Amino acid sequence: MTFAGKAVLVTGGNSGIGAATVRAFAREGAAVLFTGRDRARGTALQAELAGTTAFVAGDLTDRAFAETLVPEAVKRFGRLDVLVNNAGTLHRSAPAETTDEQWDVMMAVNLDAPFILSRAAVRQMRVQGGGTIVNVASELGLVGGKGIGAYCATKGALVLLTKAMALDHADQNIRINAVCPGEIHTPLLEGAIRARLMTVDDGLAFLGGQVPMKRVAEPSEIASTILFLASPAASFMTGATLSADGGSTAG
Repeated sequence: MTFAGKAVLVTGGNSGIGAATVRAFAREGAAVLFTGRDRARGTALQAELAGTTAFVAGDLTDRAFAETLVPEAVKRFGRLDVLVNNAGTLHRSAPAETTDEQWDVMMAVNLDAPFILSRAAVRQMRVQGGGTIVNVASELGLVGGKGIGAYCATKGALVLLTKAMALDHADQNIRINAVCPGEIHTPLLEGAIRARLMTVDDGLAFLGGQVPMKRVAEPSEIASTILFLASPAASFMTGATLSADGGSTAG
């Protein structure tokens, strides 16, 4: 699987799934522009990869920033072949305890930004003759979860946005798919474990014990799924929702 000569934009590329995805595309020869809020972390990853990898710091709750990203990728690389809408955020609370601000932030990052970027990406991809979009949704976009209703709403909406846009552009050589990860060993998950007053090792063992495969995934495993969906190996896939959750939603 090679992406030599391809231009890729990854949101939320500073850590976790995003950083693993940036590394994977860069390893396969792609020119990658990635974004994130943490300037120091993003700069360090850019320095690690060097080559044609570039980082832009910004917050996707800022609609104006989101609007700049596809044009920036095209300015740097001359085209955009792959968009990965990976950035996401969550506040763990039942809807009755979720504030307007928390709802607005989750909607802005998890749904508004993918819509804004996908809209811009499709316009560019139509001009250049095609491209692919991969949306990182969640197993909680397929099934409900207790105490996390707003997050489920954003990810469920992203799944259906994926399907609808895929139908709109299926005859334009533009493929749009979603991956729905389960529990992934990321800094975000480690923070959630510590918030429960557990050690990381104990928390990973506890969460992994609830997964049919009896473990939590590594970010690189989701990155591999994203690369597959973006590659010619998935050439007849569009509008698909690919679960990468160790079997959690199978039952």
